Amino acid sequence: MALYPTTATLCTRRIAADATAARIDATTSPVPVRPSANGDVPLPNWTQPGSATRQPQNIALIGDTGCRIPATGTAQDCAQPQDWPFRRVANSAATDPVPPNLVVHLGDYIYRSRPGPNPPPLCGATGISPSLHTWGCLVTDFFQPASRLLAQAPFVFVRGNHETCRRSGEVWFRYLASTPSLTACNAQSPEDFSPPERIDAGTLGLLLMDTSCASDDATPPTCAHAPREARYTAQFNQINNSLVQAGDDFLLSHAPIWAVRGVTPAGNPVWVDELLSGAVAGTSLGILDRRINLVLSGHIHLYQLLTFDASAQFHRPPQVVVGSSGTELDQQTWQDGALIGGLVDGVPIGELITVDRYGYGVLRDTGSTWNLRYFDRFGTRVPGTNCNLAGARFPNCV
Repeated sequence: MALYPTTATLCTRRIAADATAARIDATTSPVPVRPSANGDVPLPNWTQPGSATRQPQNIALIGDTGCRIPATGTAQDCAQPQDWPFRRVANSAATDPVPPNLVVHLGDYIYRSRPGPNPPPLCGATGISPSLHTWGCLVTDFFQPASRLLAQAPFVFVRGNHETCRRSGEVWFRYLASTPSLTACNAQSPEDFSPPERIDAGTLGLLLMDTSCASDDATPPTCAHAPREARYTAQFNQINNSLVQAGDDFLLSHAPIWAVRGVTPAGNPVWVDELLSGAVAGTSLGILDRRINLVLSGHIHLYQLLTFDASAQFHRPPQVVVGSSGTELDQQTWQDGALIGGLVDGVPIGELITVDRYGYGVLRDTGSTWNLRYFDRFGTRVPGTNCNLAGARFPNCV
């Protein structure tokens, strides 16, 4: 049975930057989810004629949202919001603390290794393809639960390790990639190292890097056709040399370059990602360009803010991880305060804030800097996560 409906048509439409309205014709587009009942599409407010703002003022950050159903073992109950809370997270992010102007999804949309014990109507039910890598499973696990958030603001999508060509890459390239493709995951030359690109959100630069092949402990088969570190070094060079521009720049990578995910018996940080950190060190600069304000990632199923000692020899921007918006959480096994000053690839930790609670991040442009906060699934700010960016640090969080 086909992965996609035989009558499905894939189309895209580029909208002028100064457009004030756009609509999908609801009478001719029988899609399961549309932005609103009449098809109105949310547009960037910072591109509107006469707009008082030049970039998004409030950015919602979500990541790792899919319902986890492993091949064996305990699965999340996708029908129960207390077990799989993505719809609740998305609904809260649509309104609290204010409606966002932009949403960034940091990757991993389908977490199923099988459709599930009780397949929903569009994902593995009778008469539907038994493959989890289908449009119907994406609708079930992302578009439907995120419908209220999709109606609120434009999205930027990041490719995760669950979107490699071995997994849901075809779905990624058909429906989420900035450049859609029906052939990018062909067996002869699967595209698992998409080139980095810059998306201008007004004066804010979003630098997208495909790190879908960096995130797994074992190299996925479709990623094995090229030396990974060398490929990523070349891409970081491209970002440093060609994509960074004046103004604010955020690097978007599903796999974090630096994140704490454990502690050794001696009390030292266990961190990831050695592959990407090594690739950065191998660039011509040996670091990320100093104009990159933040690195935004997912993959680790927690919320985490990690900064580095500003007096260190090697400059690093703050690393923010939001991988806690739906799929089963990782457990925090360390005390953040005990790891301050500990080394992550040779550089001391400056600040470390970790939250093992479902939710979403919010970046707010204050006019002079960026404020970062973390909210739980109900839209309540988590204490200790209200932080203002100062240089490459987030000091004095409350």
